[in-house]
Amino acid sequence: MRVATKKTVQERAIDAEQRASRYLADANEASESGRMEKAEKLFAKSQYWMDRMNLLSGDGDRPTPKR
Repeated sequence: MRVATKKTVQERAIDAEQRASRYLADANEASESGRMEKAEKLFAKSQYWMDRMNLLSGDGDRPTPKR
C-alpha cells in the first residue's frame, strides 16, 4: 500500500501558480477566438488560483497556512 505524502506549502504554492498560468493562457486563447463566455469562466478560475498562490506564498490578506 502506498502512502501519500503531504505537500509542503511551497509545493502547493507552485502548483497553484502553474494552474493559474494554465487557466490564464486558455482564457486568453478563448478571448482571442471570440468565445467570451468561456473566456470569462477561465479568467475566474485563473483568479482563484492566483489568489490561492498569493495566500500560500504569504502575499495574501490572511496568514500563510502552517503546513
